[in-house]
Amino acid sequence: MLCSFRGRCLFRVYMKSKPAKYGIKILCLCDSRNHYLYNAFIYTGKTESIRTDVSIPTRTVLELVGPLKNSNRNITADNWFSSIELVDKLKKWA
Repeated sequence: MLCSFRGRCLFRVYMKSKPAKYGIKILCLCDSRNHYLYNAFIYTGKTESIRTDVSIPTRTVLELVGPLKNSNRNITADNWFSSIELVDKLKKWA
């Protein structure tokens, strides 16, 4: 999700495909049934990865779904986050 913001901020992002081109990017994990927000974090730019054994999208999803580990839930993600690597990691968690 991109929250529109034109002020001064070190982690403001530009996304040309969005109606509001500038803003703060927030990565969220939400329940599809009742729209409850489970987990979220603000994208603060490229950082040195603690986990170098997995890709950036896989690491992002694993950080978001961490609190739901072993809860037997269905995780659905768009094509940027989906990978065989992620499916393998989530399957090991179940």
